[in-house]
Amino acid sequence: MKNIHYTKEIPYYGHFDIVVLGGGPAGVCAAIEAAESGKKVLLAEATGMLGGMATSGLVGPFMTCYDRDGNTPIVGGMFRRIVDGLEEYNAVYKPEDMDSPSIHTSFIERYHRHVTAFDSFALQLLLDRMTEEAGVKVMLYTRFADAVCEDGSIKHIVLSALEGLVSVDADVYLDCTGNADVAAAAGVPTYKGDEESGVPQPGTLMFEVDSVSDEKFMGRSSRPERPVKAYRTPREGVYKVNHYRVFDVDATNSESMTNAHMKARRQVLDAYSVLKDKTEGFENAKVTQVASVLGVRESRHIEGKYKITVDDIISGTKFDDRIATYGYEMDVHPRNESESGNFKIEVAERYYIPYRSMLPQGCKNLIVAGKTISCQSQAAGGLRCMPCAMAMGQAAGVAAVLAIDGECSPENVNIDTLQTMLRSKGAILD
Repeated sequence: MKNIHYTKEIPYYGHFDIVVLGGGPAGVCAAIEAAESGKKVLLAEATGMLGGMATSGLVGPFMTCYDRDGNTPIVGGMFRRIVDGLEEYNAVYKPEDMDSPSIHTSFIERYHRHVTAFDSFALQLLLDRMTEEAGVKVMLYTRFADAVCEDGSIKHIVLSALEGLVSVDADVYLDCTGNADVAAAAGVPTYKGDEESGVPQPGTLMFEVDSVSDEKFMGRSSRPERPVKAYRTPREGVYKVNHYRVFDVDATNSESMTNAHMKARRQVLDAYSVLKDKTEGFENAKVTQVASVLGVRESRHIEGKYKITVDDIISGTKFDDRIATYGYEMDVHPRNESESGNFKIEVAERYYIPYRSMLPQGCKNLIVAGKTISCQSQAAGGLRCMPCAMAMGQAAGVAAVLAIDGECSPENVNIDTLQTMLRSKGAILD
């Protein structure tokens, strides 16, 4: 590809204490947390809504926030606040009131105890309200474009806003893009997908249907034809549908994402026919909305101060610098059409996320939160779930505040203080 040299002066949007890139589950929790602590926070999101996969991606329900066997809650904090906030809109079934198998889990039992069914539009409204009340400066339709670095730190970032390119700077930056876009632009070493093959987990385009007979579907007591899964939302007769896969999607490449999204749209029709023609209760189902964003299970991973391994997930390594705990399986979908089944190795009753895995190599004022943390590809199969991403996001927000208050880099934040603050905010670390 031919390169050109491009130079242009762009407007300086101003200085913030913390700039959060990406308004998905990790980013929005990080921004709210930091702003409630009194910091000046900018949250830039590429789409027209906050919530990421939970809203624009229509992904749901929130996978379990309980341990492996579904006996004990292990995700609290900001995740719990969001669940409680959705109750004000009558738009959630709380995890403690949910069990499996049921229509809310598409009759899947293992690892699906105490999922959280929710309405995606209500979540949009709630996150708008929470960020506004916290004092977060939100810029929707604003995509990260580039990072200007010096001496191993980010000095400015360039954003592609609707009015053109603009620049902002901050003391601490949080990469919650889901692609590690900021880290990659800042020169942090990254890798994509499986460490050996480079092939990521597949993508899926979620959709919703209504006019389903809940009673007839309950009478079926088994999921629809594989791989279609239909999850009842809090609204009667309305289901979120997870279904076919698009393989070898490079979420950092426009051509790859374009082809994948077009193929996924065609798959929606096939999945809909499975429901309407072959599944009791869905005879009158109608597609009400299709996700505007392709669900991408895996993209870049950063090389961080510590890489979480499969063995850590199996044994439940209890790190001294843990900032979150989780218990969902290593749910790794087939990476190509010739593979069958998922990566099924028993995980520990609960496993832990070390703060070091959110600290990238080679960039001193950046924290990464969400599915792109430093983690072996297989081990990331459970960590990619949204309750875990919210816990990581809240931890990133607290850590950024501590770094600023302590006039130190995120790497030098006092871990005992970080953990104490997280616990005081309802996070579960043990």
